[in-house]
Amino acid sequence: MTTYKTVKKEASAEFAEKKSIFIGAVAPVWSEASALDFVASVRQRHGGASHNVYAYIIKDANITRFSDDGEPSSTAGIPALSVLQKNDLVNVAAVVTRYFGGILLGAGGLVRAYSKAVSLALEASGVALYEAFAEFEVSCGYVDYDRLAKFVKSEKIVLDSTVFEENIVLSLAVRAERFDKVKADIVDLSSGRAKVLATGERFFSEDL
Repeated sequence: MTTYKTVKKEASAEFAEKKSIFIGAVAPVWSEASALDFVASVRQRHGGASHNVYAYIIKDANITRFSDDGEPSSTAGIPALSVLQKNDLVNVAAVVTRYFGGILLGAGGLVRAYSKAVSLALEASGVALYEAFAEFEVSCGYVDYDRLAKFVKSEKIVLDSTVFEENIVLSLAVRAERFDKVKADIVDLSSGRAKVLATGERFFSEDL
């Protein structure tokens, strides 16, 4: 996966339905532990609520979880999860808090209310697109440094650091799909003297 979407920031939204108060909250999360921490923080904040329903999706571990938290089966957690899935979101957690107002909503009413709560929270947060960047190091001699530094700047390659020792080592990152071309260009510009070593991958975000 070279790109993925998640929520931009932690956010919440509230509405009333037949005297029940629903508060939807979403947050970007990067592991199941951070998702559970977010769920726990919402539960602590709304300890007196009737229900704190949750759903979350973690990309790297391929984890999908949800809980109805006492609501009738399939009327709360699955609708919350479905909103996240329909928006193609990962690395995201949603919690919907309900303060029961004394009037039953029925299965259909609960599904609509929990779906609406997550949708409103997503609107409040906004969505960010994360793109995969290849991380790599370039080791070169001083004779090639100026030429390569200009190339890095002109190609809008991310420069993390430059270390000047016996050789010069540049720590860089570029969109994953451009890495092979950039590597070939660096080798050509240095007449084969520069060494390029892939070191990993990370994701940068762009607001949608």
